[in-house]
Amino acid sequence: MFKQLKNNGVLMAGANQEALDPVVTGAKSMVIASVDYMTYQAKAKGEPVDLIYPAEGTVISARPALILKTSNNADNAQAFMDYLLSDEVQKMVADAYLLPGRSDVKVQGRPSASEIPTLKVNSDWMIANEKGVIQQFTDIFKK
Repeated sequence: MFKQLKNNGVLMAGANQEALDPVVTGAKSMVIASVDYMTYQAKAKGEPVDLIYPAEGTVISARPALILKTSNNADNAQAFMDYLLSDEVQKMVADAYLLPGRSDVKVQGRPSASEIPTLKVNSDWMIANEKGVIQQFTDIFKK
């Protein structure tokens, strides 16, 4: 797959906004594997962009928050977790076109997490093959 992408002229544009900007301006026709919330933000501003999730699925990157068992400040950590999951903060998350951590918080202008087709990920395979895949990617795209 990497070789096919390279042969079709795929460029590694850099960070998310760097990759999206040429699509917004019309210099490029698409971006692959970008973060979706930036595209939804651009679309909400009236930019001529849209987002398509592959029918085969995509990956949703979770942004976990947790409290360590060994925390010296478990009460404060729990208060912070409660704040992160509060109605107020989860609404801010949704308003930024990010996926809320709570399924009862409604999103507008984008699909909810349950509406996005997701790939089945074999974590064991990914861990076992990580270095080889990264090396293959680097070898192909650094030429």
